[in-house]
Amino acid sequence: MFWDLPYWPRTYIQTVCVSFVIAALGMPVVLYALGRAGVVDAVAHNKIHDRPIVRGGGIMIFIAFAVAVLLPNYRENPMKGVMLGAFICLAVGAIDDIRGGIPAAWKFVTLVAVTIIMSRYGVDLHVFKFYPLDLALTILWMVGCTSAFNGLDNMDGLAGGVAAIASGIYLIIAVQAFWVAGTETSLSWFGLMAAGLLGANLGFLIYNFRPACLFMGDAGSFFLGFTLAALGVMGEYTPNRLISCTIPVLILGVPIFDFVYILVARIVRGDTRTVREVLEHCATDHLSHRLVWIGFSQRQAVLIIYLLTLTLGVSGILLRNSTGLLDSVLGLLQSLSIFAIVVVLMAAAAKAHQKAEKDRAGK
Repeated sequence: MFWDLPYWPRTYIQTVCVSFVIAALGMPVVLYALGRAGVVDAVAHNKIHDRPIVRGGGIMIFIAFAVAVLLPNYRENPMKGVMLGAFICLAVGAIDDIRGGIPAAWKFVTLVAVTIIMSRYGVDLHVFKFYPLDLALTILWMVGCTSAFNGLDNMDGLAGGVAAIASGIYLIIAVQAFWVAGTETSLSWFGLMAAGLLGANLGFLIYNFRPACLFMGDAGSFFLGFTLAALGVMGEYTPNRLISCTIPVLILGVPIFDFVYILVARIVRGDTRTVREVLEHCATDHLSHRLVWIGFSQRQAVLIIYLLTLTLGVSGILLRNSTGLLDSVLGLLQSLSIFAIVVVLMAAAAKAHQKAEKDRAGK
């Protein structure tokens, strides 16, 4: 029955399986090698793990992803651009993991550079139909999404799980496009890359879900954030440009919203006052941490964020498939309602945390 499937659905299944197996079997090798090399994430006041954990699992996520995606010998220019950018991000992230940190400005420059390179392969937004403006908007999207995903990597299983869910949503969209068209579409390579990311992250989660024995590190969060953002740029979701731009925002809604909310909150509180402080500030005040503040365990907090990511992703699928203005408006209202719930949760958690800190100080 499997071999009776059309080429692309069959290839997607193969890609998920290959990347999963490579990641699952290769992680112990990476864990041992990096552990021996002393590449570990130490305990610190701005982190929540209570023992040193080996970091750099993102290297094997990339290897599993790249091998699985390149096996079908599909070489479209946009795919080449994304793969090249992902590799550069991986290399910079790996240097960060091994050295124990590099200036945030270097990462920013890297993201701008790889986005420009990627655009030369045809991967950029086409909102204004004027290249300089479209390139500037693409850079803003790529830098913002990658930074947001990097910040999301703050709890066992969180970044890997969200990446797997987002990749799965992207893959569903590619499969839908194939079944509707009945043949290869512009989303075929898009689905191939989503399948590779899905399998690789599922293989990684075996070792990263709480209690984690391996972190993806910046090698993983940097390249995954870039790749997921790049898929958001290239996906030709619908002829309606407004809806087409909204869909990837929903799919990556949790890391984007968390990043923007925390960024604004830190500026309002006065925790960050300069651009450098904004880029380099690291603290335990993200959505995941706030859910723990109001009584959830770390595992429960991660599962709640999985659910939010899945719900917003499904909203993106429904929005893409909407056939009229009313359907689109209802889909957007549903998504805004989810974001409103998250705002209430984050604000309530902040108040509860402040009260707990005052009570501790009073004692």
